[in-house]
Amino acid sequence: MEEKGSDTQVISPTSSKIRIAFVLWTLKSMGGSEHVVFDIVRKLDHTKFHILVVGLDEGPVRNIYEEIGVKVEVVSKKKKFDFNFIKRFRHILLSEKIEIVNPHHFSPLLYTSFACINTGIKIVYTEHSVWQYLELGWGKKLLSNMLLSNVDAVVAISKQLFDYYADNYFVSAKKNHLIINGIDLNRFHKLNNSSFKESLGFKPEDKLIGLVANLRPEKNHKVLIRSLSRIVKNDKSIHLVFAGIDYMDGELHEYSEQFGVSDRVLFLGSRDDVPDILNILDVFCLPSKNEGLPLSILEAMACGVPVVGSNVMGINEVVTDNMTGLLFPYDDETALCEKINLLLSEHEVSETIIAKSLEYVKENYCLEDKMDQYFSLFQTLVNKENTN
Repeated sequence: MEEKGSDTQVISPTSSKIRIAFVLWTLKSMGGSEHVVFDIVRKLDHTKFHILVVGLDEGPVRNIYEEIGVKVEVVSKKKKFDFNFIKRFRHILLSEKIEIVNPHHFSPLLYTSFACINTGIKIVYTEHSVWQYLELGWGKKLLSNMLLSNVDAVVAISKQLFDYYADNYFVSAKKNHLIINGIDLNRFHKLNNSSFKESLGFKPEDKLIGLVANLRPEKNHKVLIRSLSRIVKNDKSIHLVFAGIDYMDGELHEYSEQFGVSDRVLFLGSRDDVPDILNILDVFCLPSKNEGLPLSILEAMACGVPVVGSNVMGINEVVTDNMTGLLFPYDDETALCEKINLLLSEHEVSETIIAKSLEYVKENYCLEDKMDQYFSLFQTLVNKENTN
């Protein structure tokens, strides 16, 4: 048993930079939450913050951070219960004199909490969805509640998540902070790039329905494939474009063959030219089973693409039906076909939704505004520490 306070850091109030570590479950790929962290890291003022990224699994995302001058450490478990893993993690945080650590998702929170015992390091936990918490087993849910009650701040990235925490006793109101995800409007905006469309093998008159999301079962790409097989019976110019890492081992390729549309589905894999992809789409569709706060929808809106989404938590926070997009009941391919056909055939409806959604994104999801909130939160926590 450690003696209480044995490793507690003494932080000088005259330190020139706030020393902060962001903890990610993996560096293998960039999903929605990983993009959120990357945006925060690259947008924080590096003259005011010393930034460390800690990955619990090695991967190529390390290079992306190092290219922008951010130090990356990887600490991996070698077995299910690995005390040395916690020791190594703790050593990294202490040797870097970290003042604030920001884990994302449950497992990083669990290991961060153990690593920070008696160190004086402030923990700011970021959760990205209600559904991931609700799907935890009762034991992990109880443990999560205990951990959340002991962190210094909780960041909810959506209003639905913030309200959920507000309604539950394990997160006190003073620790619950609403910082809604934002997008980089300098990167995501309307472009005229017909040549890019042609470079992917499409004709100028082809109509493209797209989805930017890693290929996972919960994203429900299958309902889009089934819907395409019905829509093309009346319009042969329609194609699907999927961008994202395939975590389903080719299952969706086989599924598109099963429904006779394999020649109309383009699988692009992981891409770093997402703004270009969005700008060639006629409709963006996110048919997920569940979401946190879907950045991909906001990015599509910012690029002037009308959106269709399943009427589930997360998506229905950013898509107001017949206003900023169209909603359909989850996995209802008949309803999805109707929504897509409406946007493709009714120009006035599509243009109205585009105009309203673009205004909505600019007013509510500017990344620069969110960075001010993060800076204020981190600064407040360090000031409290120095005062104490």
